[in-house]
Amino acid sequence: MNTITNLPSISNRAKSVLFLAMRDFYDTVGQFLPTKYIQPKSQYATVRRPPKDLTIIERPLWEQIPHEYDYFHSYFRDTPQFIGRYFARKYLTLYQEKGSKVANTYLRTCGLTRCTEVQKKYSLNVEKSLIAQAFYKQLSILPSLDKIDVEELGGQIASYMHNLITHFLETDEFKLSNNVHELAIYKFVLEQLKPLKITAPYFANYKKDEINEQQIVIALAKLTDDKWWQNKLTRTWAFQREHLAIAAGQVQKSASPYASRTCVGEWREQKRKNREWLKNQCIENTETGEQFELVLQVDKSNANPAIRRCELMVRMRGFEDIADEYGYEGAFITLTAPSKYHAVHAKGGFVKNWNGGTPRDAQRYLCKVWAKIRAKLNRENIKIFGFRVAEPHHDGTPHWHILVFMLPDNKDKVHDIMYSYALEEDGNEPGARENRFKFEEIEKEKGSATGYIAKYISKNIDGYQLDGEVDDETGQNLKEMAKNVTAWANRWGIRQFQQIGGAPVTVWRELRRLGSQKVESPAIDPVLAAADAGDWAAYTELQGGAMVQRKDLRVRISYEEAQNQFEEDVKKIKGVFSPIIGMASFICTRLIKWAIVSKNRRERAPWSSVNNCTEIKKSPKYDRRQKVINELKKHQINYNSHQLNHLLAGRELKFSDKLLIKWIKDKLAIIDLHQKWIEIGPDIEFF
Repeated sequence: MNTITNLPSISNRAKSVLFLAMRDFYDTVGQFLPTKYIQPKSQYATVRRPPKDLTIIERPLWEQIPHEYDYFHSYFRDTPQFIGRYFARKYLTLYQEKGSKVANTYLRTCGLTRCTEVQKKYSLNVEKSLIAQAFYKQLSILPSLDKIDVEELGGQIASYMHNLITHFLETDEFKLSNNVHELAIYKFVLEQLKPLKITAPYFANYKKDEINEQQIVIALAKLTDDKWWQNKLTRTWAFQREHLAIAAGQVQKSASPYASRTCVGEWREQKRKNREWLKNQCIENTETGEQFELVLQVDKSNANPAIRRCELMVRMRGFEDIADEYGYEGAFITLTAPSKYHAVHAKGGFVKNWNGGTPRDAQRYLCKVWAKIRAKLNRENIKIFGFRVAEPHHDGTPHWHILVFMLPDNKDKVHDIMYSYALEEDGNEPGARENRFKFEEIEKEKGSATGYIAKYISKNIDGYQLDGEVDDETGQNLKEMAKNVTAWANRWGIRQFQQIGGAPVTVWRELRRLGSQKVESPAIDPVLAAADAGDWAAYTELQGGAMVQRKDLRVRISYEEAQNQFEEDVKKIKGVFSPIIGMASFICTRLIKWAIVSKNRRERAPWSSVNNCTEIKKSPKYDRRQKVINELKKHQINYNSHQLNHLLAGRELKFSDKLLIKWIKDKLAIIDLHQKWIEIGPDIEFF
């Protein structure tokens, strides 16, 4: 205190000079000082440097509570950013508001621990795989990468695989191998792929010891192709991202039902890109050069949700008509997987005994149960037919709705068989008997069988006529949730609809391509007429009935052999034929060969009424087709596209009972069989 009191006093002149100096300082420098409020750091904040392995997610945590770094780092160090950032914000908020005990308890019990278990399923064993060693960093954080980075990685791995195979061909191990050389290369490739959990082409044939030299060559060609690797890695990337979202609890009715928000967003963006691409493409007749906008043709096909929904309803109604005619009775069945396949309870909260599986694992379980049911029914000589719909629970786990018809005498047996196999696995767990299997007999007084399943078909496609309806499980609008359901099916590659029994729909679609055309084959023509009329019941009856076996079909698909870019034999649909008559009954349904071309290649009409540009010369095939069209119009002969293609192919066409037309030597020959005259171009000759 004495030191302070003994300080010399400051004169008024010195005070004035000091005041002026401070004023000048703030006038010149003060304007550059920060004006925004700076949040004070925690009392535990230090000036030490951040740890080297600090992630982007952990940075805000380390700045606020660095003394907890060793604790929270074990949870966030391997967590992808799109999963961990939510949990990091929640953890920090709890820490600041309720203290360390509550926050740390939350971190131990939240979905991050489940994410860690899921990530272990995708861990890499780099011991024998040179690919896994070379690309370990990228592959170990695959879900965190952007889609563009994943595609780039696919190209890099394809190039690396090519170099590996080339190097292996020069090793003594290959030169001295006792096995066939191609087989030695294939085994070497399998070692490289094993840690990546990617199945090599023709691996099933290899396991059966049925793989041949040509298949190995094709497999190696695929394994060094950029596109093949990009597709495989993108698929794996998508699976891992959604699997982690399920583990973290981001897929449930209180967050985002059926599929995560990220998944739905990616699906919408991909759908937009696909639509834009379609708008910029055309399909071109390879013979004539005629072009049509691709997007319009897609909208007319089964790719259009409305058309797909209508076709399913037509087929379902057709089955119901057959059941009514023959006295079959229907049942509406629900088949659900055991609790260990579910990630989240219906009322909220994680399922403790979740096995860490994906919706694909649950779908495989349901397929396995159904295969056992079908095998047992066949042994008991019990026939059923109908449809099944696969749809997700709120947490993404699939369950099945099955509408089947059977003889009344078999109903109890069918129930018992299905019930026994549905509860074969974990059948004694709580709630299994009440929830795992439901068998509801269809009562005509309450509505038609088609009405029972109509809502599920609409919900899983486009939500048609479900504007005001609410989902019982999620409490959300059914029409809005149709997008989430479609995104879910697209992400996991789950087949939503499957026909049980009956005639194949592929033949039905091929016949409908022919339209109202009458064919000469007496075996095919009535089936064609039923398909063209959209009468699924009549079509099924003519094909052999609802219980028909494939070998007994009246009309089947005919295929032609073709090769893809890897010179791999593939089958392409060519037409239809009747096995009763043989290939003599073959009818081509794919008369025109189409190619997809960019809109930039289209011949565009001039914008003005006067064309000042040099005229573009059209192809001879186009001119030839136009000549035929002009001649037919001149003689007032009605025709369709199939008949026009027949003429261009040099075949004869008979109109009514007397007129015969054929294109001969670049001229149209019209022969009147009654009057015995022939007109070739402008000339008329009698015979």
